[in-house]
Amino acid sequence: MAALLCAIACNKSEMKVNELIQIPDAAYAKGVSAPFCGMIGDALVVAGGANFPDKPLLEGGAKRVYADIWCYADAAWTHAGVLPDSTAYGATFAFDGKLLFAGGNVNGKTTDKVYSVSLNDGIASVTDFASLPEPMEQAGWAQDWSRMIIGGGVGTKNIYCFDAASGQWQKFAELPEPLVQPVFYLTGGKLYVWGGFNPETLEVSDKGLCYADGAWTEAPGIPDGGTFTGATGAVLPDGRLAVIGGVNREIFARALHNTPEDRIPYLSKEPQEYRFRKDVYVFDASSGWSLAATADVCALAGPGIAAAGENALYVAGGELKPGVRSPRIFKIEW
Repeated sequence: MAALLCAIACNKSEMKVNELIQIPDAAYAKGVSAPFCGMIGDALVVAGGANFPDKPLLEGGAKRVYADIWCYADAAWTHAGVLPDSTAYGATFAFDGKLLFAGGNVNGKTTDKVYSVSLNDGIASVTDFASLPEPMEQAGWAQDWSRMIIGGGVGTKNIYCFDAASGQWQKFAELPEPLVQPVFYLTGGKLYVWGGFNPETLEVSDKGLCYADGAWTEAPGIPDGGTFTGATGAVLPDGRLAVIGGVNREIFARALHNTPEDRIPYLSKEPQEYRFRKDVYVFDASSGWSLAATADVCALAGPGIAAAGENALYVAGGELKPGVRSPRIFKIEW
């Protein structure tokens, strides 16, 4: 309970939302969730992702996963290339002037593949990178300069760190419990973990954890007692963590216990009834959490995000409700 009593600085400010033009592709026009998303120089890169392009999930539609790489620069989108696999629910790292796309789900199967993506005049070059030690999807991931960490997700509690000297991923730690869709943050030699749900107990976490010196301790809990399950975090240029979106803890926890008879009623609700989180929270290891801004446009689960400045993020896609994606891609500033 102590973690829930942490002080939260409320520096809530007016959020500016600048819409980007949508990706000029019929399939992406319906939006995708869980894409790879990051910056190469001044270019925003959005790749992969998943949606239901033909029929909604409520009507029995099949999920489609994409391999396309899209690049936004000079106020226009270009189709920069394709990944070797159609992939969603993976991790994005910035590394050596490139982006690394690690793990994810390839058409229903968890993958250990990692790809390095660079841009040359808007054209993507994709090469193989050191594979993960095991397949991973819906994992947490974090980066502190060149140090990259990925862990948890579907089917594993293991956490791995990329070792530049060996060029391989090495075992770093193990989560105290299984957590799918947690948010990770790495700073000052400490790994912070928030949110996620335990697929064994079906509990949805509101806790904060910190791993340092080989041991786990409690960290400042999630603001307002909710969860960051389904949220996405990005590190701002000054090293703080910004977190956007995520599910409502109580509603999602009930849904995890749904019976087959509950499926249609659950999927039939309007987006606002799922109460996805509208807040943008910022974490500073020295001062804790602060509420940066709140806006309806941020009520998303599984958006792709990338830092766009000191107090700015690009936000790409995400779920408006289970099975329904947002085609919007926008920049927020606060």
